[in-house]
Amino acid sequence: MTDAGDGGSSCPASAPVSAVGREARPGLRGGRRVVDVVATVVLLLLGAVTTVVAGRGIQFMALSFGSCDAPGNRCDEGLGSTVVTLGPVVVALAFLVTLVVCVLRLVRRRLSWPVALLGLGVLVLVFVVARLLVGGSVSIGI
Repeated sequence: MTDAGDGGSSCPASAPVSAVGREARPGLRGGRRVVDVVATVVLLLLGAVTTVVAGRGIQFMALSFGSCDAPGNRCDEGLGSTVVTLGPVVVALAFLVTLVVCVLRLVRRRLSWPVALLGLGVLVLVFVVARLLVGGSVSIGI
């Protein structure tokens, strides 16, 4: 039975809020939302600069193979060239995934600066791994 004052709803109080079964959560409000957007944009801009610098840095690591012709030096040019070729691609993909996830979270009014910070950390990690792989593929002998 419905009351005339309740808008004609015959649903019990325990019924789902939406037809899909998902309950809407309130987004960030006021100052927290502004701080989140500003922090996310700043971190994404820093990530874009880091992407360019890390990509170029990985490409410059190819210069370390110039000493492979010296007597006593050993180089794994296959590993080195693979890292130098695929490293910038992995860096760019990591930034692109970070950018897309952050934009989707901003549109849905979810906290997104931690995702941008995590993406920045992934960019640095990819650069460090590339540096270690290239450094390990060139051994300087006497």
